[in-house]
Amino acid sequence: MTAQKVVSLSEYRQDTQQMHIDDISAQAFLFLQEQAQELDLPMRKLLKEHLLGIACVVKAVEGLDEAQNWLAVISDEISASERH
Repeated sequence: MTAQKVVSLSEYRQDTQQMHIDDISAQAFLFLQEQAQELDLPMRKLLKEHLLGIACVVKAVEGLDEAQNWLAVISDEISASERH
């Protein structure tokens, strides 16, 4: 029997969406890095402030519970990557 070469539409859409998200995230990181270098700012501090700003926006728009959920997911992801 040959390997199945059919991809579901929803799987294709998810893969495509993730590809776009990864691309935009990489572009955003490179933009922040470039700006930090041009202005002689510490990248670590810039990233921490940027993440704090995102968390504040999520809290303001989605509420405290959702902001805490996001932080828990991020924490779990960081912990999982440390185990590997």
